[in-house]
Amino acid sequence: MKIGSLADAAGTTPRTVRHYHRLGLLDEPRRLSNGYREYTIDDVVRLMRVRWLADAGMPLGAIAAALDRSATDENDVVADLRALLAGIESEQKALAHRHARLSALLDDAIEHRSLTALPRDAADTLAALIDAATESDREALLRERDLLEVMAISGTVPASFFETMTATLADPRTRQKYLALLRRFSALEGRDVDDAAGDIDALAAELASILDIRALASAEPDLTAHETGPLRIDDIVPDPAQRAVIIEATARLQTTEPSRPGDAR
Repeated sequence: MKIGSLADAAGTTPRTVRHYHRLGLLDEPRRLSNGYREYTIDDVVRLMRVRWLADAGMPLGAIAAALDRSATDENDVVADLRALLAGIESEQKALAHRHARLSALLDDAIEHRSLTALPRDAADTLAALIDAATESDREALLRERDLLEVMAISGTVPASFFETMTATLADPRTRQKYLALLRRFSALEGRDVDDAAGDIDALAAELASILDIRALASAEPDLTAHETGPLRIDDIVPDPAQRAVIIEATARLQTTEPSRPGDAR
């Protein structure tokens, strides 16, 4: 049979067949007296096997070894197949996460909600708090929401951090305390660290009592869920005085267990 018939039988094109010849995946057939290649059923079987493996995702460079393997390269073929499966499993996880994210975004869009990376409970709690806030608190809360969303997108903190934050803001007692701390935290911006040492110490102690800052400081970045790199605390909190509060609160929580939101006084 001619090259066109061979290609049709395997569901490919003559150009692909020639490419396989150049790669050594398919032997050159004998030529007739008129110069045309003459393919046999053996070539059809070989070509269909090559196509079958290629459609399964095996790189062309590995197919020759898979089809013509000897005892010395058996382990290489096994390693190649395991690597391919691991890659597919990784892609499946990424696709499953992307599907869940898009499904959640679709629900939000249908319900006319803002599209955000924050967990729904955290986003709803913050939105309600911002809507009810005074003008002076509103700006600080908007900045807080933006900061939390950056952390959510980057994978800097785990879901448990946002659960703690939501519980803190949902409880009337801890919410008012948190808002007062947020005002004092905002007022630290631009101040000299040494001059503000007393305020930093007091604020860190109170912040540690109502919020698990440990999650922010020690969480492993979730790079399977988010396609960005981890942020350092310098990136998250650029102001030195404000950053000192976070660092000191974290240090306190390394030696003491954080209070539960409902236990705050």
